Amino acid sequence: MDISTLFDSQLAKTFRCSRYAERLCAADPARRDELRQGGSATFMAKSMRIEVAVASSSEADLHRSLRMLRQRVMLRLIFRDINGLADLDEVLATISALADVTLAAALDFHCRAVADSFALSATARADAKAQPVIVGMGKLGAHELNVSSDIDLIFAYAEDGEANAERSWHEFHAEVGKRVIRALDAVDENGFVFRVDMRLRPFGDSGPLVSSLNAMESYFLAQARPWERYAWLKARAITGKTETTTALMNLVTPFVYRRYHDYGAIGEMRDLHAQIRAEATKRNRLNDIKVGPGGIREVEFIVQLHQLIRGGREHRLQLTSTREALSEIGRLGLLDAMRVEQLRDAYTFLRNLEHRLQYVDDQQTQALPVGDSERQRIAEAMNASDWPDFEAVLNAHRGVVTREFDALFAAAETTHATDKSARLEVGNEADAQTATVLEASIHAVLGNMATDSAEAKSVQAIIERALTWQRATRTRTLSERTRKRIAALIPAALKLALAEPAPPQTFFRVLDLLDAIDKRETYVALLAEYPEVLARVTHIAARSAWAAELLRRHPVLLDELRAPRSALAAIDWPMERAHLAAECERAAGDTERLYEILRHTKQVITLKLNIADIEGRLGVMALSDELSALADMLLEATLVLAYQAIAPAAAGTGPDQPRGFAVIGYGKLGSKELGYASDLDLVFLYDAASGIPAETYGKLAQRLSGWLNTMTSGGVLYETDLRLRPDGAAGLLVSSIDAFRDYQQQRAWTWEHQALTRARWCAGDKALAAPFEAIRTTVLCTPRDRQKLRNEIVAMRDKMRAEKKDRADQLDLKHTRGGIVDVEFIVQYLILAYAHEHPEFLGNLGNFALLTRAGALGILDEDIAARVAKAYLAYRDRQHRARTNNEQKTWINLEELADERRAVMAAWTSLLG
Repeated sequence: MDISTLFDSQLAKTFRCSRYAERLCAADPARRDELRQGGSATFMAKSMRIEVAVASSSEADLHRSLRMLRQRVMLRLIFRDINGLADLDEVLATISALADVTLAAALDFHCRAVADSFALSATARADAKAQPVIVGMGKLGAHELNVSSDIDLIFAYAEDGEANAERSWHEFHAEVGKRVIRALDAVDENGFVFRVDMRLRPFGDSGPLVSSLNAMESYFLAQARPWERYAWLKARAITGKTETTTALMNLVTPFVYRRYHDYGAIGEMRDLHAQIRAEATKRNRLNDIKVGPGGIREVEFIVQLHQLIRGGREHRLQLTSTREALSEIGRLGLLDAMRVEQLRDAYTFLRNLEHRLQYVDDQQTQALPVGDSERQRIAEAMNASDWPDFEAVLNAHRGVVTREFDALFAAAETTHATDKSARLEVGNEADAQTATVLEASIHAVLGNMATDSAEAKSVQAIIERALTWQRATRTRTLSERTRKRIAALIPAALKLALAEPAPPQTFFRVLDLLDAIDKRETYVALLAEYPEVLARVTHIAARSAWAAELLRRHPVLLDELRAPRSALAAIDWPMERAHLAAECERAAGDTERLYEILRHTKQVITLKLNIADIEGRLGVMALSDELSALADMLLEATLVLAYQAIAPAAAGTGPDQPRGFAVIGYGKLGSKELGYASDLDLVFLYDAASGIPAETYGKLAQRLSGWLNTMTSGGVLYETDLRLRPDGAAGLLVSSIDAFRDYQQQRAWTWEHQALTRARWCAGDKALAAPFEAIRTTVLCTPRDRQKLRNEIVAMRDKMRAEKKDRADQLDLKHTRGGIVDVEFIVQYLILAYAHEHPEFLGNLGNFALLTRAGALGILDEDIAARVAKAYLAYRDRQHRARTNNEQKTWINLEELADERRAVMAAWTSLLG
């Protein structure tokens, strides 16, 4: 097919699908030739600006040029879209650019005209106060305008005051606003440019046409309604001085995005959607692809809800574009990749369909046609063979949207409605009657539990605790909505607790959490809207006092419990590092915020690991590996921040770590065997040849230690122990590599060499990792008199045991004979005694792997080695369980782990006598 024939075919299809395009060409046949010449190219914003700039000498000329431009843009866009030459990106970008260009042209013309009529001086005209800010809302703000859309605008200006001796700046901007609206909205023989909707401005139709920034701030703080947050989520300043638009958006951002996870938005958005759905039903618009079931609005609501809930903390979600935000939701794992792709495909299909419905007669409609001929027109425009074929695809896409929308908005309400024990309607009853209802509800959940005196006491304790909440003066100060929600959550939590070990203890832990969050409605809303989160909280509380307390003190972590189980086990460390670095970069200079970011990161990841641990999805060694990786990551990040604080202009190694400085991990950090409550044994080294003064490294070590140990509302990041450095507490805080080498080879005690067996480079300049490892290898591979080594190790162990004694009826699992320290000393002896013959002992693999290696080499009986290795894992698991329940020490009964302890003592006797 030659080019001419192809064009004729494309034009014919364009006319079949768009009566509006056919009318435009019939009114001016030259437009056919224009399409023939330029239809293959996108209509760019630069070309639009040129066209309106050359024909704007009068208001009439301006009006005509804007309307003729719209006709040309629309005709080319319809031609390109119908014939598959333009995708959705081009359509949205072109129409949004048309709005931006025509707004800017109208504003420029009328600013000059009103300034002339006001007789403003040159100085006044140049003042930032004279520069109007036009804010595009909705799809215009998101650069996602549809082809026959109206545009939602808000007019603002910098500040009130006098423009001249007779007129105020408010009057000036109001007059400019009226004229700009008329320039775009008025209908004449050439049609219109855009219908303008100003109802989203403060106070709506009853409010002033324009507002100063001060007036906007006051409105946001005291008058704005919840739904206006959703409207402002897509706000974009199209015109205005940079300083004014920046100041405006600095007001908008905290209004839209809360610093916490805002679960109260769920109910508010559900209510808003219910109103829209009711209105659609009332007007028989259920087959409307915008507001009907499974329509465009529901996709937008899904995306906006995720943004409103998490956008205050996840800055990556602070986007105006629905499609860009949907992609970010997928990247953050809030929806899995397949669901995101299905929603994106559905949204693309619906928006394309919306445009084809509007192309027909240039009408702002989203209603599906009724007549056969009109249906066939749309089917052809959507490249379907016929209407049933098209309708099947449409229904599949709408079904996807409906499922996702219901899963997000309706599931919680349905669950509450069908589970009577999980939902208690308190309404407006008096407190006394409410208490009776609450007590009856609790009795209904407990049923016939009290079959003996012990259970009867538990039942009474549960009832008293719940009613104590109900009667408290504090409870009466809560909002009615919050009281209703907590009153529903109490019996729901009790029902869940009864299915767990130690129900009263579990229930009380959950009530402690409810007490802690009752003034923070967003977290109460989270538990009320997502019953699966309450179930998970209860399950965790039953098994981990530590995690329950962490949630109580930091309820922001509750949001993590919405993630699927798989997301709570596997930590993507490169992604976490990148995310942490980005968060720290955004908070640069704000020390308190940086403290918060570091501690929140630790809390979130530790909670994920704890949940995976207590749910049996993470073994002991894997858990320690992950906790050690977390410590490494936080050390790296904190070291960068500390260095920036003490030497912001000093030379470094770029964005990574400060040059010539290394953090060496000892103890459980060094062997990657960290537990939940482990402190960090650290040694700081530097390269004297780096050119950076030793005093700078000393300050860096002090600052790093301070960042790690400082107590904040988020707690301490890590407690540190620096006593393993050369010469202990009496030595310098940081040592040069050369001084460290000399100390280890000439003056270190045997116990310091024992400590070195569990040391590794953790953070800092990677160039120091190899020199440190060379020193460690040299020291550990030095041949030793084994009998002397045994004597020194046994003497040290006896000294420790004398200081750490068992109780009469309980044993300290760490220090008792055959306990954790004995296993560690056995492995340290093996390394110091045999590494010169078996360098494979140098691998920092942890005690389990090194014991297994000793058995394989025949140094230790293979059966005993295996039993000791298994005993060590059992000890670590028992220790983790103790830490999970806030036990500072791991005490065991006299007969507990007896076989394991005997295996360790047998190994001790075999090696150390």
